[in-house]
Amino acid sequence: MFRLHVSRLQVVLSAFSAVVVGAGLLVGANVVAADSVQVQSYQRDSQTAECPNQPWETPWQADWGPDSSWQPSWEQWANNGTGGWTCTRSIVWARNSPVTYNLGDIGPGGGLVFLKAAGLTYEMAPKNWGVNETTAIAWCNVTDSDVAGATGIAIGTGSANTTAMVAACASGAGNSARAYNGGGFSDWFLPSKDELNAMDLYGAVPTAYGFAGERYWSSSQLEDIFPFFAWFQDFRDLPSGNTNKFTTLRVRPIRAF
Repeated sequence: MFRLHVSRLQVVLSAFSAVVVGAGLLVGANVVAADSVQVQSYQRDSQTAECPNQPWETPWQADWGPDSSWQPSWEQWANNGTGGWTCTRSIVWARNSPVTYNLGDIGPGGGLVFLKAAGLTYEMAPKNWGVNETTAIAWCNVTDSDVAGATGIAIGTGSANTTAMVAACASGAGNSARAYNGGGFSDWFLPSKDELNAMDLYGAVPTAYGFAGERYWSSSQLEDIFPFFAWFQDFRDLPSGNTNKFTTLRVRPIRAF
């Protein structure tokens, strides 16, 4: 008898079917799973019987697990529940291969992939992501203080900037971006100055991800004598600039993975 047990994410596509094969019964199933462990067993004649490969088994793939061999065992399910000697193995039935995203693809969070840098892929939220795409908001509700840790301007600093903003501000552009959960992800953030500029430089943005031709906040606060100012990007073919934090501008979240 052949037994199939599948754990974790699983979709059973066909019911079990029983066929008499040699000394035992064979039960086959078509299963598609994501990284699901599949325990396969079939009944053998005796304790000393070998565990050869079976003609019905799925051709082995190396990435399904470290060992494709059958191991001798004893299981209660054999012989209609009275127990019996079996051969068993465990495999990873359908291990997911890493997905490569290229510029212009739709990322796992539903965003447009606009940048790949330093081993990370960046996606921007669609323009219907939330209210602050069309309703402008201040950079932070506390506009007259220095937000420590939010001065990074380079690509790769936007997430840390946003974390600092959320810690210091009860509301504002950073809080709005971090609250977005597109694709079920909670790691969206307000882009840094250079990340925001990369969005502008991307070029042909599909309509669903287009910009309103207005100014958008970055998460990059000015340093030194101007900590009450922050950088923004104007998407009307104008360069980036900076302004007081109480100015109300639009927000577009991004995430890196």
